[in-house]
Amino acid sequence: MISPTTSFDNEALKAIWIGAFNEVGVNDLDAEYYADTFLLHHHHHSGLAYREDGKIVSMLFLIPCSWDGATGYYVYACATLPQCRGKGYMKALLDAAFEKAQDEKAFGLLLIPDTPPLFDFYGKHGFQTFSHIAEHTFYEKDAVGDGFDCVKSYDVAMIADLRSRFYEERFAVQFGLSHIRHIQNQMANEHGATLFFDTGEKSGYAFCLYNPLDRSVQVFEWGVISRALHDDIPLFFKGICRYFDVPELWVRSRSGLNLGNERPFSMVRLCAAKRLPEHPYFNLGMD
Repeated sequence: MISPTTSFDNEALKAIWIGAFNEVGVNDLDAEYYADTFLLHHHHHSGLAYREDGKIVSMLFLIPCSWDGATGYYVYACATLPQCRGKGYMKALLDAAFEKAQDEKAFGLLLIPDTPPLFDFYGKHGFQTFSHIAEHTFYEKDAVGDGFDCVKSYDVAMIADLRSRFYEERFAVQFGLSHIRHIQNQMANEHGATLFFDTGEKSGYAFCLYNPLDRSVQVFEWGVISRALHDDIPLFFKGICRYFDVPELWVRSRSGLNLGNERPFSMVRLCAAKRLPEHPYFNLGMD
């Protein structure tokens, strides 16, 4: 039986959530943080649950989002109790979510699978891959010109504003100020930094992790405010290299920049009248 979730379901939802996050390598503390933050700040009626004998055994959440001028839903935190898998519960929830999108004349459903096998699972249920992510190495010596001067910052509100403006330009999975504080606390514990540059016309940010043992730097989220600045991205990365005094960076980027080998990142299930847009960017408001 499928029904909306309520605040009375929080403990059951949280237990399923933590178990699912553990399976993809997230520790209990971080999994609990994400579950508490999400359930505290977002409407409980965005959740759908499959109940077996009154007990929640499978769940997902629908977050309103916009894509190429149309509205739809981002499907988040899909999870089923291990002992209840293979019974069609998640398929039933996904179909119910899709029916809701169709009834509302939305473009459809978006989601980001956590592991490679899930692309096959969702593919069997009407989803298709529509964006990719690249993980690549940037070498300072390959960037011609002076790198941007990067400044370390823990001004959470400023980074949140910069981040949200960036997402309005291109794509987003926003978790709000508390999420950014959590990222920054984690980076502080692991020798990381939030870096930004702002020349008036050009601005951007990067969340970086620095490993002092091998002097390696990972840039796991970054953004520049305008697509017109894409030619300047190497100078931003060069500035990060100079900030940490390292010759190279490991960088994760969304599709479309041709910066390295790409792998599937997100999937979409479109309502009948909708088509894939030219640019696979979407805005997701979670604040």
